[in-house]
Amino acid sequence: MRKLKFYSLILTSLLLFTQCNEDLTDLNIDPNNAVIVAPSTLLTTAQYNFYSSLQGTTINADWGLLMVQQWAQNEYTEDSRYNQDVTFFNGTWSGMYANVLKELDAAKTLVANQDLSSDIIANKSGILDVMSVQAYAFLTDGFNDIPYTEAIAGIDLPTYDNQETVYKGILNTLEEAANSFSTASPSFTSGDIIYNGDVSKWLKLTNSLMLRYAMRIVDVDQATAQRYISLAANNLISSNDDNALFTFESSIARANPLFVNNSPQGGNRDDYSVSEYLVNTLTNLGDPRLNEFANEASSGSIVGMPYGLSDNDATVLQPNTSRPSDNVRSATTPHVVMSYAEVQFLLAEAYQRGLLNGNASNAYDNGVTASMNYWGISDTAAIANYLASNAYNAASWKQSIGVQKWIALYMNGFEAWNEWRRLDYPQLSAPSEAVINTIPVRFPYPLSETQTNSAKLNAITSNPGDLTSKVWWDVN
Repeated sequence: MRKLKFYSLILTSLLLFTQCNEDLTDLNIDPNNAVIVAPSTLLTTAQYNFYSSLQGTTINADWGLLMVQQWAQNEYTEDSRYNQDVTFFNGTWSGMYANVLKELDAAKTLVANQDLSSDIIANKSGILDVMSVQAYAFLTDGFNDIPYTEAIAGIDLPTYDNQETVYKGILNTLEEAANSFSTASPSFTSGDIIYNGDVSKWLKLTNSLMLRYAMRIVDVDQATAQRYISLAANNLISSNDDNALFTFESSIARANPLFVNNSPQGGNRDDYSVSEYLVNTLTNLGDPRLNEFANEASSGSIVGMPYGLSDNDATVLQPNTSRPSDNVRSATTPHVVMSYAEVQFLLAEAYQRGLLNGNASNAYDNGVTASMNYWGISDTAAIANYLASNAYNAASWKQSIGVQKWIALYMNGFEAWNEWRRLDYPQLSAPSEAVINTIPVRFPYPLSETQTNSAKLNAITSNPGDLTSKVWWDVN
């Protein structure tokens, strides 16, 4: 099944390359010379490769949504029981470096040589840098130490940098991008699926990502975190209209990968139910988002699947449990890069910690309301009643923020897993059928690295398949 997932990703990428030709510049038709590709096309390709991976089965469904126990496998349950090994992320590792970071680096080189004003070049380069930062952040948040300074420098066997170096590098890159953006000038006129080249919105996203990554290291390096939190705070995503979304298309070649996985064209897979833990938690909170998250089961009500069962036990319950709602894995369901709700929860935490001046309770309320609105719940009285019943508790702020952020990050499993590791809420435990007794807190390094770059990998770990040693910023 893992091979099928990998081949499916490769096929989808190839289809993208063959179909995404709207942004090509004039082609050099000399068959003895390389085709010249516009930077906008490389940006489109990198965005699609990156966000479709984050939204797809391996990272989102079989890892993130399972690790935070929002979904449960209902037939083949090995991933719910943490039976992953060094083969699990082979395609992910190579894809991030070769099909995302290399594409962005090539685009930046081409942009630097374009006959454009310095402001336009700076805007395009800044967007490409912010994209690269997200890819490096994904890799280091998953694996911990990664090739960074030598990653795309043409070195066949790059050295691994520690996570502290990577984080300081990506925060510095975001600061430089924010300072270089000129909102009075354009950037990409095509090729950017997120904001269509709108520099003012890219600036807000840049600062919002800076806030996210700075807050991620606050428990291990508060001084660095404080500096970047203060830099980021003045121009953030300020409403759901600013949400950074990668929207997929209705055509099967560019559709949401979870739709493809569940569709006849993608194998008609039916491997996931919503978890019993998700259903019980939202039911106990009186949360109306549950009806947006899940379909009714055959009984006419929403029924969760117990998490981490054996294959046989899960198969027995499969016919009678609820599947994720049609809306969350339709062809055009977007991947949420970053949302107003997440920003508000980050601000609530910064206020609570005394890192910024503001009202944590108000920011918490704003985050819950923004999430409700995003999921189509607009009844102000109903939202007010929910907030009254689930009010912010400053004495247990990690629980208040952690649980609501866990809900708000539904369908962005990787980010939900990051925040669960950092805040330790909701309080989850490994199922009794798991092959290890704790929930994984890191990715296993890929087999490809143990085979081709073993000397550099061995310098930072003697156990590449380790799932239980925490990454640098995860100190609680």
